[in-house]
Amino acid sequence: MAVRGQRFHVDLDVDDESPQQQVGHGQTSSRTPWSLVTDIHERSPSAAPKPPSPSRLRSSQGGFPAHTNRTRSSTFRQRKAGSNPKLGSSVPSVTDTGVSRLAGSAPNQKQEIELENRRKIATMSTEAIANAQQEIRASLDPPLIERLLKRANIEEDQDADEPIEKTASSKKSMGTTPSEPSLERFAPSLDPEDVQIKAPPDLQPVSTFMGYPAPPSFHFPHPPTPPDLDPEDPEFLSKLHSTYFPSLPTNPNALSWMKPPSPGESEAYSPSRDDLHPSAVRFDFRGRLLPPRLASQIPVTKGLHHHGIAPEAAGYTIPELSHLSRSSIPSQRCIAYQTLGRILYRLGSGVFGPEDHELCQGLWQCIRQGRVLDTLTAEAARDGDSGNRSCWVTATEAMWLWRKGGGRRWKAA
Repeated sequence: MAVRGQRFHVDLDVDDESPQQQVGHGQTSSRTPWSLVTDIHERSPSAAPKPPSPSRLRSSQGGFPAHTNRTRSSTFRQRKAGSNPKLGSSVPSVTDTGVSRLAGSAPNQKQEIELENRRKIATMSTEAIANAQQEIRASLDPPLIERLLKRANIEEDQDADEPIEKTASSKKSMGTTPSEPSLERFAPSLDPEDVQIKAPPDLQPVSTFMGYPAPPSFHFPHPPTPPDLDPEDPEFLSKLHSTYFPSLPTNPNALSWMKPPSPGESEAYSPSRDDLHPSAVRFDFRGRLLPPRLASQIPVTKGLHHHGIAPEAAGYTIPELSHLSRSSIPSQRCIAYQTLGRILYRLGSGVFGPEDHELCQGLWQCIRQGRVLDTLTAEAARDGDSGNRSCWVTATEAMWLWRKGGGRRWKAA
């Protein structure tokens, strides 16, 4: 269905023309969507606005705010009024009668519920009571039923003790002590020897009565005790691996250091030998030469024993020190650099003999084969911040000692 429209003209060039003037051709004025948007006109205020003024406080003589009297009492005063009767006369009581009524009505409500339950049980037959008990046992867990029965027995004992406590407390409050006949009246009911408790013939556990299966018995097996191993047994290492580490792969070379030295290793630096190769000569950490007799007497606490060619002899050879100087552990490299530097100083200074001596020439040959000077030069030429600083310091010290003892390259050739 078409809706008949109304034609009107809007002159966009004229701003002050009212909506009534825009409607032409004898048409009546009507509200258009453009009549809702008009120009903004500022209104001139009728009176100048008042500037904000600061708040004024009451002046006092001492400069502090004046005391204000409280219209109601504080909570502390109300509590104190409850314990002090003198203050209670001046301060109104804050106790609520409704709360006291509710507190007093709780025991009465409990007694009413108990009486109503007893009346209902009295009207029920034996079969109805048995069915109700069966439904309760089926709907509740056995532990919960046991707790409820224990709680009921405790409440019955408390109810039986309440009359005695009430009578004793009432007599004490009146200033009189209970007489002996009154105690004799309750004595037969309180004597535990006179009470004979007989268990019912059909007494069974709750789990059996409800049809629950008995709990299973748990058995924790104990591991077998390993046999005692004798460290002096020649097969000690193999038995150790098969007893305690049977699932791990075996590597006899990794445990070779635990074996006693062979006869060839014991005789490598023995005092009974007449000659020694320069590569077998041993030194201590100060670069001093250790003869075989002295190396066999030094205790292991000095730290000079290791698992090398001759484990029973103390000291390090030049090939062992050159191998240790290329270790990945910085502390091992530091020990090797320091010891080699002191050996180079003593060797260049002539402590071990003249340059053309057979021992000195053999030692220089070991230094050349182990590339000792090349290793020390490479470590000392490295920047101290790029690598381990301790290794750089000890290598620099070793090169200085080598230069101090002579430092000529042809000696290592």
